[in-house]
Amino acid sequence: MNVKNLWIAALSGAVLTTLVSNLPLVGLINCLLFAGFWGSAICAAWLYRRLNGSLTANQGIRVGALTGICAGGLGFALSFAGLAGLQGFINSAQQILPAEAALGTDNIPTWGALVFNLLGVLCNVIFGTLGGLIGGTIFRTDRNTSK
Repeated sequence: MNVKNLWIAALSGAVLTTLVSNLPLVGLINCLLFAGFWGSAICAAWLYRRLNGSLTANQGIRVGALTGICAGGLGFALSFAGLAGLQGFINSAQQILPAEAALGTDNIPTWGALVFNLLGVLCNVIFGTLGGLIGGTIFRTDRNTSK
């Protein structure tokens, strides 16, 4: 497995996952069965095949899992700046909710936000691995073509 191409594909997929899940209008894609999470891992598997020239199903799973890990780490880091995770969700919700509805949002304990964001990392890894499995199955080059 080419490590350089693996990291290029995984980091590209992670950035795509983070953008799709956190940009306001594009984030609506995630309402469709978390399509941004596993779809970005499928794109990462495709990119790995394109860069490397070959892809097996196991390599697709590895690319997807690494994409999920990187996307989870990136989202977790951005949550401390209020751009992703629970803090990002609250910041965007406060812009559209009436003042009375947003009163208790500042009282969430730190441990609660941390648990929520760590569960988000876990979801990134699970859906990234699933997307890598799908991408590895679709784009694999080790198929037996003889009948």
